[in-house]
Amino acid sequence: MTEETLLIQGYRFSAVAAGIKQPSTERLDFALIVSDRPAIAAGVTTTNLVFAAPVEITRGRLGRGLCQAVLLNSGNANACTGGRGLQDALDLTRRVAEGLAIDSELVIPMSTGVIGNPMPMDRIMGRIPELIDRLDSQSFMDVAAAIMTTDTVPKTVRVHGTVKAGPFTILGVAKGAGMMAPNMATMLAVILTDLRVELPFLQECLAEAVARSFNAITIDGDTSTNDTVLVMSGGHHNALELAENQSDRAIFSSSLNEACEKLARQIVLDGEGATKLVEVKVCGAPDADSAAKVARTVAESPLVKTAFHGEDPNWGRIICSAGYSGVVFDPRRVDLFIGGVTILEDGMLAHGDWESAAHNVMKAREFSVLLDLKCGKGEASFLTTDLSEEYVTINADYRS
Repeated sequence: MTEETLLIQGYRFSAVAAGIKQPSTERLDFALIVSDRPAIAAGVTTTNLVFAAPVEITRGRLGRGLCQAVLLNSGNANACTGGRGLQDALDLTRRVAEGLAIDSELVIPMSTGVIGNPMPMDRIMGRIPELIDRLDSQSFMDVAAAIMTTDTVPKTVRVHGTVKAGPFTILGVAKGAGMMAPNMATMLAVILTDLRVELPFLQECLAEAVARSFNAITIDGDTSTNDTVLVMSGGHHNALELAENQSDRAIFSSSLNEACEKLARQIVLDGEGATKLVEVKVCGAPDADSAAKVARTVAESPLVKTAFHGEDPNWGRIICSAGYSGVVFDPRRVDLFIGGVTILEDGMLAHGDWESAAHNVMKAREFSVLLDLKCGKGEASFLTTDLSEEYVTINADYRS
């Protein structure tokens, strides 16, 4: 295989149809990612007090800062399944470890899907040998397909960079379409790099990247039981080492931010029933945290989101939601813009036919809302979607 066709050095991929949610389906739903050697690994998991068995195992195993295999499935979250769920996840990772002849502590489980159902161990345990046999360097998109639930498209990213030691690649995959809210969303993400990065800096970079990407999106305000972002670094035996100089570290950090932001954007674009992607920007807030609080409140308001869906420049809903965000500002000074169209100036409606102009802007697949509070220098942005009839339909029968 030539250097040009290799996705990333040091990692292999596979996926099979195990019938996890529906026994008769041929849809890919069981996947494996393996590195050539134990990779340095960092992760971020859900803040929900109700968390799934795989999350519990992941938190414990990432304490070592190493990972060599990730076992992923869709169709079943293995959440709220008690001691049985925990044992099932442990048994699955043990079988993977045996097949790969590695330490089971180096295997991270990730699950997504329906909550409360036991894992169908009779159907999936026996598929692990096939997963291992199928491992190759090219089946990355099969993994992306296997972790989809209500997603309509796979979500992947590939970023290239160069440091003094040489070129490096970041390859990422994610799933997420509903129950999307900061801290994080109902999402799984695995991000791989062939550059070997020391653990403290890798964790620092991941925390920054998550804050700027996965924690700055919202679809419906819900936070899931299974949210996990994992970064694996330097899985290749001859991996280049990231130097300690500031310029190289800045290059890697920027590349990881770029990868996470691109994945987050794909997640929002594929929001359940979404027809719009809207960036809610707030500036002029007392500080950055206050700006984020206002932006998130506006972005999560059901009334605002339904107005987005109806392409209705209902400025009152936007101002109202900002007003109950808990951030103190003077409504008489606020400016509001939709896609560059001035709606409010100093708290008063702008002159001219702003309504039809803003309505035309909102017909686009993507547009922005800017709220200037004019009471400080704090700025923040959130990506959100509209709220449609299809969203209700999808979630009304998700378990069926």
